[in-house]
Amino acid sequence: MTRNDVARLAGTSPAVVSYVINNGPRPVSAAARQRVLDAIKQLGYRPNAVARSLRSRRSWTIGVIASDSAGGKSPFFGQFTRACEEVAWQRGYSVLFGNSAEDPARAEGYVRGFLERQVDGLVLMRVPVSADQAEEMRGRVPVVTIDHAAPPFFSRLAVDDEEGGYQATRHLLEHGHRRIGFVGGPLDITPVRLRAAGWRRALQEAGATAGSELAKEAGLAKEAGLAKEAGLVEEAGLVEEGELSLEGGYDAALRLLSSPSRPTALFASIDGQAIGAMRAAADLGLRVPGDVAVVGFDGAREAAYTVPGLSTISQPIDEMARHATETLVGAIESEGVEPVTKIFSATLVTRGSCGCPEPRLHR
Repeated sequence: MTRNDVARLAGTSPAVVSYVINNGPRPVSAAARQRVLDAIKQLGYRPNAVARSLRSRRSWTIGVIASDSAGGKSPFFGQFTRACEEVAWQRGYSVLFGNSAEDPARAEGYVRGFLERQVDGLVLMRVPVSADQAEEMRGRVPVVTIDHAAPPFFSRLAVDDEEGGYQATRHLLEHGHRRIGFVGGPLDITPVRLRAAGWRRALQEAGATAGSELAKEAGLAKEAGLAKEAGLVEEAGLVEEGELSLEGGYDAALRLLSSPSRPTALFASIDGQAIGAMRAAADLGLRVPGDVAVVGFDGAREAAYTVPGLSTISQPIDEMARHATETLVGAIESEGVEPVTKIFSATLVTRGSCGCPEPRLHR
């Protein structure tokens, strides 16, 4: 069966059949589109993907590489990749997924492999690339990064991590907490470092002091010195690093909450760590939020189903994914498009884990 056969059965031109199959470049009325789809189904027509690629000079595929998608340590990546795939499918593109597992060599291998498969563009979710590899991608395919740091010729999307950390800590301060611990991932990860900076800023503004300790852990000796000069009282035991996972949050919170001078509240750098922290509190016989309040960061769907519900700084994950995919497809289909930078706002969602009223789930 050929495209001409489909056109004859649908009562349209072969060009209209092409527009339906390729989702453009010209619009097709709903009635004509349905006739073409019905004819394709009736005839069992299958477009020749190789011929299509040769004609268009595209593979009609995009590559999406995350630092943790298959591992499932952070729900952010799974939700983001699902939303990317949905938008790509609507625009007529297939998606290849790769999980770098936070391994630079594996990330480099995925980038190279996707380029060899002639993907039309790449979305990199918190995946660092070397200067040489970035230069290799330059001019070959458009790239959208979901991170704060990226070469100037990549499009860059990120959430305002520092402001989110500040919002979370301010909210805990408003509940009367002054000894607020930070359950973080490795501070060399940019979003974690920025979320910690927001936590520190809120504490310093309120006169609760943990800044000098965090500064030293981040290797910022100058900041530690400045904190002391400003008369800040150094408090030990407010920062614990752990893997960005349920297990990492559990282990870090156990260490924090086992201290004789334990915090009365915890801000975790991702929701997974916050959920792990809540379990750690329960295992230590502590009530959430009565003995220790908890706030996370991500806005994962799971946060609404913990008991109590997890208060969190919610990222607009679906909106970010749609914007990333639309930006990439736009760059693929329009040569010479300038890279874009967009920073998304995050929103505090309050539930029972911080001491706010517990909202009722509606299904």
